Amino acid sequence: MMMDLMIVILLLAFINILVTWGRLQKRKWLRVLLISIAIILVFPALIFGLRAIM
Repeated sequence: MMMDLMIVILLLAFINILVTWGRLQKRKWLRVLLISIAIILVFPALIFGLRAIM
């Protein structure tokens, strides 16, 4: 359970970094790529979070 929570925290921190870095990019394709990866990573974070509280 504690490991799942650590994974969630790390994933959310990584998502935050990707979104921040993506918003700073001037190239549209790179911005879209970084934010898309961040959105995809939300789902594993949600799954690990739900697994940790169940």
